[in-house]
Amino acid sequence: MRYLYIWSNHIGKTCYGITSNVENRKRKYEGHCGYEVNFDHVYTGPANHIEDLEDRIKSEFWDHLFGTGTGRYEWINENVATDQILQWIAWEIENTYENLITKVDATSNI
Repeated sequence: MRYLYIWSNHIGKTCYGITSNVENRKRKYEGHCGYEVNFDHVYTGPANHIEDLEDRIKSEFWDHLFGTGTGRYEWINENVATDQILQWIAWEIENTYENLITKVDATSNI
């Protein structure tokens, strides 16, 4: 199983990514950011579906990804509301993945 996580930073950018260990991934963000990170939404499913969903997010929101001279990152700029992203993900899960991807309690130790 793999996990897709979503969280927003203090300036409103929405981060997304995949991992096989949610707690370790959160700790890495905390080490880089210098503050506690809480993944607001976590989804789980077969690795191939989670990886495909991450690719779809990147493709759908490509024009809104935070970028620098070295490339784009898995941060969606604050001009796209997190709720809009979550609604898009919910639609994809229901219609593309036939609910094979499920939302899990982001506060539990996964």
